Amino acid sequence: MRSNGNDHDYVQCGCHNPIWNALKDTLDPDSHSASQPHSAQDLAKELTGESIIFTGGTIYPMRHGNMDERVEALGIHAGDVVASGTLAVVEARMKALGIAYKKQSLGGKTLLPGLVEPHAHIVQSCAMEGWLNLGAIDTENPDEKKNQRLRPVYDWGWLKDTIQSHLPKDNSSWILGHMVDPALMPFEVVPGGQNKLITLQCGSGDVGNLDTIDQQHPMLLISASMHTAYLNTAASEAVFKKTGIQAKNGVLQEGDVLSAIKAIPLKQKLEMLKVFKRLDDYFDKASRRGITLLYDAMMDPMSKRVLTAYFLTHPRNLRIGYAAACDGSADSIKALPRYQPVSREEAKRFYQGSVKLVSDGSNQGLTGYQATKYCCNAASPLGNFNFCDTAQSTPVKIPETYKNLVRNAVETGWPLMIHANGDRAIEFTLQAYEDALQGQSGLEKRHRIEHCSLLTENSLTTMKRLGLSPSFLIGHVGYWGYSFRHAIFDKKAEVMLDLCQSALEQQLKISLHSDCSVTPLGPLRSMEQAVTRKMEGIRDTQQPAQFISDPRKQPILNEAECLTRKQALKAITYDAAWQCHAEGWTGSLQDKNFADFVILEQDPLDEKVPATSIRDIKICETWKGGQRVYLNPGS
Repeated sequence: MRSNGNDHDYVQCGCHNPIWNALKDTLDPDSHSASQPHSAQDLAKELTGESIIFTGGTIYPMRHGNMDERVEALGIHAGDVVASGTLAVVEARMKALGIAYKKQSLGGKTLLPGLVEPHAHIVQSCAMEGWLNLGAIDTENPDEKKNQRLRPVYDWGWLKDTIQSHLPKDNSSWILGHMVDPALMPFEVVPGGQNKLITLQCGSGDVGNLDTIDQQHPMLLISASMHTAYLNTAASEAVFKKTGIQAKNGVLQEGDVLSAIKAIPLKQKLEMLKVFKRLDDYFDKASRRGITLLYDAMMDPMSKRVLTAYFLTHPRNLRIGYAAACDGSADSIKALPRYQPVSREEAKRFYQGSVKLVSDGSNQGLTGYQATKYCCNAASPLGNFNFCDTAQSTPVKIPETYKNLVRNAVETGWPLMIHANGDRAIEFTLQAYEDALQGQSGLEKRHRIEHCSLLTENSLTTMKRLGLSPSFLIGHVGYWGYSFRHAIFDKKAEVMLDLCQSALEQQLKISLHSDCSVTPLGPLRSMEQAVTRKMEGIRDTQQPAQFISDPRKQPILNEAECLTRKQALKAITYDAAWQCHAEGWTGSLQDKNFADFVILEQDPLDEKVPATSIRDIKICETWKGGQRVYLNPGS
């Protein structure tokens, strides 16, 4: 792999966390595992599960992906679904099997299969949770109805005030912040020229100059797309002194971000290594959001060891699948275990379902690889492509390096998840898949394209022909849609961004994901954003105070691409489970499937519930394997 000439070697979004990469080799999960008695392994086993018939509400079993079926009752026993249908049929089935059961009334609530998060980053996200959250998306508000929404004010003034109100009490500590997102701050439209996003730097000016916030403490801020670090002068000097890396105007890109993190004082790095407590919070939030299957989109060996050690002494409140990280080298491909289809027993613990490759960067981070230039000030006008031939920097034809990599990866037999954001990156990825598949369909292995953000009719037709499926980071529409449309891509966003409905019209299976921590865990929020395609954040310098919090007044990005409620719900349940190689045992409440389900206060398919309030529906209970793992205190 060769650098594309833009000051860093490998750009990604949530699929690559520089903080985690800098810290992971310091962890020692094996010592924790060795310290546990052998009996601790028993804690990882499935519990027996209760024997219950649920009735008295709305129940959607979604058997074989059927979104129209509703049943009167659902019977569960020993962690599995026994039967669904009329109450009489379910009772007869339970009695025929000799199962002593109790009845539980739903009290008019709605019972659905457990929600599936098909692309997130577990341990990597937790590595940053001790840092000051400087993101545009409110993820910490105790009021769930204000959670997962953009902050009403997110600009340079807010960033400055927030940091200054959290300055370290001692002079030896650094100011550490993450989720910084200039793409969601006010921007300036320049007719006939390059639009201007706020630029964070140090040493000159006022707006965006980190030295005006604090000059005494070194300051290191990581962007939400995680490929860029912003430093004040004090941090730039400290990094240069320790590593010899020079931060140009206080900005470092991917490869050099690791060096900056290594310059952080030891006591703060040690604090960042307290991963288990953050895993508690992460999994608790997943259960509160109704998630019963979480698929890690880039599991490196250390992350797997950390999770293995964690679950020796912690209950498994959700199922975890993963794609193994592959950096594209011959060694990483050779290190892959022999491919075997996922078994039901394996799914009770960790299971590997695929392999992950990353072709380009982040569109909101201005590093997704494009066929045409960004409409705003970008360090690399076309973005970045990760796998270039020796003589290339901004290839217009697919690099042989990339084609060979995908071919070698497909030959291992493993299903692939390939991150491709920009339209040129997607074009290259489709060409690489076509070369590697050699006329075979990708449906059997469920090869995916992750994010798959900027599409054309031709690219969708090619995906259908090749048997590929897209997983959409639908927060691109909800959170960044306005910036994409008016500052970053112009009309390109209107006609190409997250073409969900067009993908379904091509009979592609789709899923919706968070890429957490790029956007927060929340499948119902993803469902809402796919149904409404509302652009939630309107921020520009012409109208700096304007922020439309009333969803009824928020503009829609490409209304023709809105999903129906049933389509969106299927994309966060059955079809997401299919993409994760899991529909044979979860994602629906078919007989003999795991009893993984959620109970909601309202029915998300009920048109009486405003589409713009789907994310606010209360998740009353989450069940995994017939055991309740979350009970809403207000239920």
